[in-house]
Amino acid sequence: MVFQTKFPVKTMFAKFFFAYLLMLTLAIAVISIWLFHIFSNSSIRQINELSDRTLMQGQKSTEYLMNQAMQVSAQLSFDYPIIQQMNTAESDPIVENNSLKKLNDIIFINESIYSIGIYNGNNTSFLTSDYPNIDNEAIEMLNNSDPKTKIRLLPRKLKLSSGKNQEENVYSILYYNRDKSTNAILNALIVNVKEEAVRSGINPDDSVDQGNILIVDTTGKVISDPSGGEFLKDYSELGFIKKSLTESESNSFVDTSLSGEKVLVTHSYSTQLGWHFLHVVPYQAAVVSISRLRNTVIWISLILFAFSGIASLFVSGKLSSPLRGLVETLELMKEKSKNNLKVDYLKDILGGVKAPQVSSELEFALRVDLFKGTSILILKIDEHFDATALEVEEVADEVHNQMRLSLLNRVFDLLQPHFSYESLVINKDVVLLVNHDNAFNSRKHLVNLIKRLQEQFRQAMGTSVTVAWGTYVNDAANYHASFQEALEAADYRMVYGLGSMLTYETVFANVKHEFEYPQQHLKALLEAIKLGKEELIWGALDDIFNALKDCQYELIKLSVNHLLLTVFITTELSIQDVKADLLSNFNNAVSKLRQLETLEQMKLWFAQYILHDMQRIKEKRKHLNSDLLERIRGFVEGCYANTELSVEMVANRFDYNPMYFGRLFKELFNQSFSEYITELRLNKSKIYLAQDHIAIKEVGTKVGFNNSSYFVTLFKKHTGMSPSEYRNKLKI
Repeated sequence: MVFQTKFPVKTMFAKFFFAYLLMLTLAIAVISIWLFHIFSNSSIRQINELSDRTLMQGQKSTEYLMNQAMQVSAQLSFDYPIIQQMNTAESDPIVENNSLKKLNDIIFINESIYSIGIYNGNNTSFLTSDYPNIDNEAIEMLNNSDPKTKIRLLPRKLKLSSGKNQEENVYSILYYNRDKSTNAILNALIVNVKEEAVRSGINPDDSVDQGNILIVDTTGKVISDPSGGEFLKDYSELGFIKKSLTESESNSFVDTSLSGEKVLVTHSYSTQLGWHFLHVVPYQAAVVSISRLRNTVIWISLILFAFSGIASLFVSGKLSSPLRGLVETLELMKEKSKNNLKVDYLKDILGGVKAPQVSSELEFALRVDLFKGTSILILKIDEHFDATALEVEEVADEVHNQMRLSLLNRVFDLLQPHFSYESLVINKDVVLLVNHDNAFNSRKHLVNLIKRLQEQFRQAMGTSVTVAWGTYVNDAANYHASFQEALEAADYRMVYGLGSMLTYETVFANVKHEFEYPQQHLKALLEAIKLGKEELIWGALDDIFNALKDCQYELIKLSVNHLLLTVFITTELSIQDVKADLLSNFNNAVSKLRQLETLEQMKLWFAQYILHDMQRIKEKRKHLNSDLLERIRGFVEGCYANTELSVEMVANRFDYNPMYFGRLFKELFNQSFSEYITELRLNKSKIYLAQDHIAIKEVGTKVGFNNSSYFVTLFKKHTGMSPSEYRNKLKI
């Protein structure tokens, strides 16, 4: 076949061909502008959502760090050596040494804490783990503090009197007690948290595209700035700082007051800390992906244009084929874009960003009427978990996606014939909006279908589905509230177990708003650990976790973390020989505990953890006791003839309390100290009695008896004969 290389301008084909090229060029321009507009809006919205999540993560991380520091302070306030150091009228070196050791142990475990100080108002002493630095500024702040407060959280520069640096950036948590009549400071605990710990926790990825989290106080001073801002520098004159300080609600806006650079700013306020959190993203970095996408679309379109033109020259009979393919591609892109817009629209409604619009059903082709009665459900696919193995393997993303697709297919099969509904995926969970009236039969029918869905999914996939319901929505303005209720109810899967059907009304009808930590049960658990009684340990854990079932979700998490810290200190610290392993062991325990999803799983994990550590403690004690027995025996063998030898002397030699040492000695030697010494001296006296040149009176003195008569009486009592009779018997 010979192809023509030139076409007459006036032919029908040439006219159609050039008209086609012109139409395609216009289509490319229109499509590029259209796609750029759509993706621009979508990208900015995604940047805002990412900023909200990043900001919330940073805020929660900071609040958690400060809560941990406050828990350390609370724990120290109940420690006996610390109580002595805080309240003794006169300085005691032993108490100071014990207190300092306690402070250093706490700092060693918690690397986010820079130093801890104890102030005693009775003798105006200040003991600090950062020896020899004396925090005079903290003492002055205590004396000048508001008499009505008992705790303060204060960012400041800690002045140092030694070391390479002259000051350290810290957040000081001050607990203090006053005299009710004079308002004088009786005692105080000062915990200084490193500013760098906050920075590393709130913004682990400091790349430009992710932006930075800036924290300022209510006056606009910098509390933390990973980009290098000076600590406590006054930023209150910056435009976006001023705007954030005047608004307590979370918001997002564009600003140019930061060195003239255009930035996207997302703001949030922590009522717990009284700090403002701002996520600042360079605007250019935020839209760079959009520009790349636009350029990519243009180049792809130009390539398609050129390819279509060339193909049209050679295959005139199939001139419509490229155009048909392009139209089909555009239709698919349009359908996908419309579906994404629908999902974004529903997410905005559930998130409280937008209110439902009457025109939305036609615009987004919704399968539900947002102005009719609706139930909002969250379906959570439970992870595979073996409660006895105490090892959790995360389900791979691809496997979880396939399971979620299977769940959506089963939802369609069961609900589509009976109810109008819309489904979407939020944070890996399936969210359903189901239209129905609130009559008993209608709601019961929906509940039965969901139960059937749970059973079918469990049989097919080998795992359960937990379902959480918000309250029934009659008013379109209540979608956000109902969705939040479903999220809160879903958290209580921890209490009710995997595969539960959780309704907001039922869950929160059983939650107690007043909660007192089961301190007595915790004491019983610690006592059971010391006694090594497995049955008592199980009983105490049952009591603790039963007490947690009726309290709020956040309190459950805090209580479980407190329980882990207490158990870890009680067991692990008594086992470890190498302190460098402590932090690693604690982090491993925290990581495993966070993987557990229910209180029952957590109780089983704690029991296994405690019993395992108890066995390790027994083995270590057995080894230590064997070594200690030999050292005590060697010491006593060397000084048994000392008439001043006593249990107090030996106890002081080995740094034990005399009363406790007496019990320990009997446990190691199966006899009391006095019985052991008496037996040892009598056995030694028999050796001297075998030597004729040593007088009997002298034998008693050599083995440690002051009174020769007492020696004779005691010898006869234990051997049935006097020393002289024993010597004569040896001669026979």
